Amino acid sequence: MAGQTIEGEIVREITLAIDTRYASIVVVPKPDEVNDANMPRNLHNAAELFLRVGMVENAERVKETTGRMLDVYADNPGKTNIKIGQGCVCWTCGFCGLPKGGGESKVAPSSTTGKKSKIPKTPPGPCGNCGETDQINYVRVTRKGMDDDLPWIESPPLTEEETKKKKDAELAAKRKEVEERVKKALEER
Repeated sequence: MAGQTIEGEIVREITLAIDTRYASIVVVPKPDEVNDANMPRNLHNAAELFLRVGMVENAERVKETTGRMLDVYADNPGKTNIKIGQGCVCWTCGFCGLPKGGGESKVAPSSTTGKKSKIPKTPPGPCGNCGETDQINYVRVTRKGMDDDLPWIESPPLTEEETKKKKDAELAAKRKEVEERVKKALEER
């Protein structure tokens, strides 16, 4: 990031690498948004839009939350401790994920194709991060060459005890790594 001052303001050049797989996660427009040319069609477009209008934190949140979902699919889709449902994107905070309460499972026709989809009949939301209920859309995780969509999949948040154990394990690993480097450095003397 580069910065310069113009009349007391800092202008930053931001570069945020967005995985091209984000383009396979389609934003489902609401009925009044179907013909809106400015409506992002996928999460790659959404991240670009957030950056274009200076909403950097939202773009980073799209990247972070969508990346976690893609990582779950890539690393261990057979994992048992996961939440599955219909994902949403929040235009207020940039969160992509399951809505608070996990969402509905009733089937409705797709706004774009008219075919049956797994998009709930109920309105999307509320946002799983900020609670927004109006500025939110469902998303479809599509697969190239396949008619069926994948569900949004995410790991539930860690409990306080699990968080503490994870931090302790990370600290122990870092400590061991530093001790090994120190030992190696002393041996080389």
